[in-house]
Amino acid sequence: MHMPETLKDPKKIAIMLLKATALPDEQVFMELAAPKYTTVDYYRMACHMLFECQRCGKCCTSGDPIRLRPEDAAALAKHLKIPLNKAIKKYTIPDPEKPGALDFKHTKPCKFYDVSATGCKLYAARPWSCRIFPFLGIYGSDEQVIVNKSCPGSMKTMEILTAALKEVRAKMEFSAPGLTEVRQNKELLRAVLESV
Repeated sequence: MHMPETLKDPKKIAIMLLKATALPDEQVFMELAAPKYTTVDYYRMACHMLFECQRCGKCCTSGDPIRLRPEDAAALAKHLKIPLNKAIKKYTIPDPEKPGALDFKHTKPCKFYDVSATGCKLYAARPWSCRIFPFLGIYGSDEQVIVNKSCPGSMKTMEILTAALKEVRAKMEFSAPGLTEVRQNKELLRAVLESV
């Protein structure tokens, strides 16, 4: 994901994260339509803001399964300019662990991984599971942020975010925010998910 340089400053992201996680979503988003995310989810969002892919290809050559949501299958079909049913038949299989979900047929390496370019042939239409990699976990869960140790970009991201959080806390550059400020920071981080 490419963020504007003003939103890539680790210290600013750390402050935004601390403000966003000062209150739980239940106290900030009273409307029923707003999805509820956990503190860990906001840490994942902050990680995505800082993440810079090192183009090593490890995720594309070792990911299994590569899950697709229905909207991922539709994006794949549109990108390939073929009917949805043909894309599903040609490139996917039912996910044995998640009823209704699909997986790519060919992984290790992914059929859409271009070895010569060390990149994805359908990057703009890649599935959600690829978009949220390498900070594994299901959004809306209370699990910890799991960093994929085979991904050099994720390791670097965690080092940067951890150092920025430590610096902000040590210098007391963070003051307790009000409800409006918490909501604004949560909304900024949530926008990361929409742009991934």
